[in-house]
Amino acid sequence: MSHDARVCRSGPPLARRATVAVMGLLAWTAACGNTPTGDGEPQAVDFEWVKVTYGGGIAIDVAVFKPEDYSDSGGHPLIVALPWGGGTPSLALGMVDAYWDTEALARGYVVVSPAILGSSLETEAGDFFPALFAWLDASVSYDPTRVVLAGASNGGRGVFHALASDPLRFSAIIGMPGSYSGPVESIAPFAGRPAWLMVGESDSGWRASAESTRTTLEAAGISTRLDVLVGQGHVLSVNQDVLMNWIDEALGGS
Repeated sequence: MSHDARVCRSGPPLARRATVAVMGLLAWTAACGNTPTGDGEPQAVDFEWVKVTYGGGIAIDVAVFKPEDYSDSGGHPLIVALPWGGGTPSLALGMVDAYWDTEALARGYVVVSPAILGSSLETEAGDFFPALFAWLDASVSYDPTRVVLAGASNGGRGVFHALASDPLRFSAIIGMPGSYSGPVESIAPFAGRPAWLMVGESDSGWRASAESTRTTLEAAGISTRLDVLVGQGHVLSVNQDVLMNWIDEALGGS
């Protein structure tokens, strides 16, 4: 299928402040039993919605967050964050609110979070990500050699669908948790680049998937860290500075 990067900036009917993310986050965590606390109260962070169209007419809302020191000539490192669950706009904002709305922006990163169902990327990644990056190439100052792909739960599945679709596009990946059951050959070109898997101690099904995924990644030559977070369940609480310290190191300093 063909793709394009037509953009509509009207976005979904949500306020243009990241504090609305807590509504989607609470809706998700109410069913999962624990809340990713991030670094405290939700932050009021400016962002914009754009609409990326691909596959002959499928439109995806993408939340775009830029750092305060954003410059059109800055070549900022980029984080693409894939949301939990059904991948709704509120869950996309919840993903950013939990993990990416303070430290990443303070360190000069651009963060984008598409409102897309992670599992749908098994068949859609080959069309969606070229359209997303076509828009980014035309509209955002980012460094294509410093692109991190992160996802949680369903978004963690989406991370690996995207990686298998285009393994050389990304510099580092994070699944929190994530799962991959595809062939080693599809992700082998990513060899030598880092992956970080996280899973809650009590999240038994996903722990098994994470262990299996690590085995597959290591078989592909991918440097893989797996952390089992003590006392946690499916929705993980991870300090933003811990995430960003790993990312900075993975990208060789930013």
